[in-house]
Amino acid sequence: MADRLVVKEILHLTTRYLQDHNISNPRLEAELLLGDVLGLERINLYVQFDRPLTPEEKDAMRDRIRRRVRGEPLPYITGEKEFLSLPFSVDKRVLIPRPETEHLVERALEIFSKGEELMLVDVGTGSGVIAISLAVNLPRAKVLAIDKNEDVLKVAEGNARRHEVQDRIEFLAGDLLQPVKERKGQIDGILSNPPYVDRNIWGELPPEVRAQPRQALVAGQNGLEYYEPLLRQAGELLKKGGYAGVEIGFDQAHEVLASFRKEGFRDLEVIKDYAGHSRIIFGCL
Repeated sequence: MADRLVVKEILHLTTRYLQDHNISNPRLEAELLLGDVLGLERINLYVQFDRPLTPEEKDAMRDRIRRRVRGEPLPYITGEKEFLSLPFSVDKRVLIPRPETEHLVERALEIFSKGEELMLVDVGTGSGVIAISLAVNLPRAKVLAIDKNEDVLKVAEGNARRHEVQDRIEFLAGDLLQPVKERKGQIDGILSNPPYVDRNIWGELPPEVRAQPRQALVAGQNGLEYYEPLLRQAGELLKKGGYAGVEIGFDQAHEVLASFRKEGFRDLEVIKDYAGHSRIIFGCL
């Protein structure tokens, strides 16, 4: 980058460079990267089109561009990802929130919107987007957020404090629903975006996906290993009339629906994602 480059020129050069390296939405990513360097919202970049970058800012921008074209996901570079219009801090310890998971939370909010004192569980909370979105939108709910990894829970706890719902979320370390087994008959809803990638295709996935924690994505030979034990435990713990909702792989609906039926769930509902794939399943006990 030459001396005295201004915001407008940096955006143009970065967009072209990202495009040449087959980055999707290169203009948007250029704006987000530069906004991160300058501490500006995207809209404010356009107000400061003629602002020159300092040498330190140019070096920081070069570093971000280099990381991006090497396959590091944009949210890990900027440290942030939006979910249901809420900003969340993310890093390499956690899965990057995906739009598909928003369908899971949106349907849960419809189901539980009329509830009074609710107890909800988020299994495999990661960055906490499910648990925190529930707590933000359901002010009378208590949420139990579970993850195997205590280090991951630190990310979720930070996000809960960021959105000022830490007093209504209890963070628990453990496997599936084991940390809440003493709450049998008290739980109104259990939600999870479990790992569901077939281990045999891991090496075929894009670099941006493989840059994320493998343990949050891969689930054995066929990607299905978590659903049956999760739903079995859910069937034992939920109140009568309680709901379980899970995210699934695009081709897993048949098998996961069978697991729901096996554990006695009824009124099964399959929700499709924006691409028309079956992506979310809910059932009532």
